[in-house]
Amino acid sequence: MNVAIYQDPSILEILETRFHNDKEKFIEAIKEMFRIKTKLETQEYNLLKAYDRGELSIGQIGTILNLSKYEVMELLEKYDIPFIRVNEAYIEHEFNAFK
Repeated sequence: MNVAIYQDPSILEILETRFHNDKEKFIEAIKEMFRIKTKLETQEYNLLKAYDRGELSIGQIGTILNLSKYEVMELLEKYDIPFIRVNEAYIEHEFNAFK
Protein backbone atom coordinates (compact mmCIF):
# COMPACT_ATOMS: atom_id res chain seq x y z
CA MET A 1 0.00 0.00 0.00
CA ASN A 2 1.32 3.44 -0.92
CA VAL A 3 2.19 5.41 2.22
CA ALA A 4 2.46 8.73 0.36
CA ILE A 5 -1.34 9.02 0.09
CA TYR A 6 -1.53 9.18 3.88
CA GLN A 7 0.73 12.22 3.95
CA ASP A 8 -1.78 14.49 2.20
CA PRO A 9 -3.52 16.63 4.88
CA SER A 10 -6.92 16.39 3.19
CA ILE A 11 -6.72 12.62 2.94
CA LEU A 12 -5.58 12.35 6.55
CA GLU A 13 -8.50 14.49 7.71
CA ILE A 14 -11.00 12.30 5.85
CA LEU A 15 -9.34 9.15 7.16
CA GLU A 16 -9.45 10.44 10.73
CA THR A 17 -12.91 12.05 10.75
CA ARG A 18 -14.99 9.86 8.48
CA PHE A 19 -13.26 6.51 8.89
CA HIS A 20 -11.81 6.88 12.42
CA ASN A 21 -8.36 5.88 11.10
CA ASP A 22 -9.66 2.56 9.76
CA LYS A 23 -7.54 2.30 6.61
CA GLU A 24 -9.34 -0.82 5.35
CA LYS A 25 -12.76 0.89 5.44
CA PHE A 26 -11.24 3.93 3.78
CA ILE A 27 -9.77 1.87 0.94
CA GLU A 28 -13.04 -0.07 0.50
CA ALA A 29 -14.94 3.23 0.24
CA ILE A 30 -12.57 4.40 -2.48
CA LYS A 31 -12.96 1.10 -4.37
CA GLU A 32 -16.75 1.37 -4.13
CA MET A 33 -16.59 4.93 -5.44
CA PHE A 34 -14.74 3.68 -8.52
CA ARG A 35 -17.18 0.77 -8.98
CA ILE A 36 -20.11 3.21 -8.95
CA LYS A 37 -18.33 5.55 -11.38
CA THR A 38 -17.62 2.64 -13.72
CA LYS A 39 -21.27 1.53 -13.61
CA LEU A 40 -22.45 5.06 -14.41
CA GLU A 41 -20.01 5.36 -17.29
CA THR A 42 -21.16 1.99 -18.64
CA GLN A 43 -24.79 3.11 -18.43
CA GLU A 44 -23.93 6.38 -20.19
CA TYR A 45 -22.08 4.56 -22.93
CA ASN A 46 -24.85 2.02 -23.49
CA LEU A 47 -27.46 4.77 -23.74
CA LEU A 48 -25.32 6.74 -26.17
CA LYS A 49 -24.77 3.67 -28.33
CA ALA A 50 -28.55 3.22 -28.39
CA TYR A 51 -28.76 6.81 -29.69
CA ASP A 52 -26.13 5.96 -32.29
CA ARG A 53 -28.26 3.02 -33.45
CA GLY A 54 -31.34 5.28 -33.64
CA GLU A 55 -33.10 3.63 -30.70
CA LEU A 56 -33.12 6.63 -28.33
CA SER A 57 -33.25 10.40 -28.73
CA ILE A 58 -31.05 12.94 -27.01
CA GLY A 59 -34.06 14.05 -24.98
CA GLN A 60 -34.76 10.50 -23.82
CA ILE A 61 -31.15 10.04 -22.74
CA GLY A 62 -31.26 13.38 -20.94
CA THR A 63 -34.38 12.31 -19.06
CA ILE A 64 -32.85 8.96 -18.06
CA LEU A 65 -29.57 10.51 -16.89
CA ASN A 66 -31.16 13.71 -15.59
CA LEU A 67 -29.03 15.82 -17.96
CA SER A 68 -29.76 18.69 -20.31
CA LYS A 69 -29.67 18.07 -24.05
CA TYR A 70 -26.45 20.09 -24.19
CA GLU A 71 -24.87 17.83 -21.54
CA VAL A 72 -25.91 14.76 -23.52
CA MET A 73 -24.31 16.28 -26.62
CA GLU A 74 -21.10 16.75 -24.61
CA LEU A 75 -21.23 13.05 -23.67
CA LEU A 76 -21.63 12.15 -27.33
CA GLU A 77 -18.46 14.11 -28.01
CA LYS A 78 -16.68 12.46 -25.06
CA TYR A 79 -17.41 9.01 -26.51
CA ASP A 80 -16.77 10.14 -30.10
CA ILE A 81 -20.33 9.42 -31.23
CA PRO A 82 -21.59 11.76 -33.98
CA PHE A 83 -24.45 14.06 -33.06
CA ILE A 84 -25.77 14.17 -36.63
CA ARG A 85 -25.52 11.46 -39.23
CA VAL A 86 -25.71 12.48 -42.84
CA ASN A 87 -25.77 9.74 -45.43
CA GLU A 88 -25.07 9.98 -49.14
CA ALA A 89 -28.76 9.85 -50.11
CA TYR A 90 -29.52 12.84 -47.86
CA ILE A 91 -26.66 14.86 -49.35
CA GLU A 92 -27.78 14.01 -52.88
CA HIS A 93 -31.36 14.98 -52.05
CA GLU A 94 -30.26 18.32 -50.62
CA PHE A 95 -27.91 18.97 -53.54
CA ASN A 96 -30.68 18.24 -56.06
CA ALA A 97 -32.94 20.73 -54.28
CA PHE A 98 -30.73 23.52 -55.61
CA LYS A 99 -31.05 22.48 -59.27
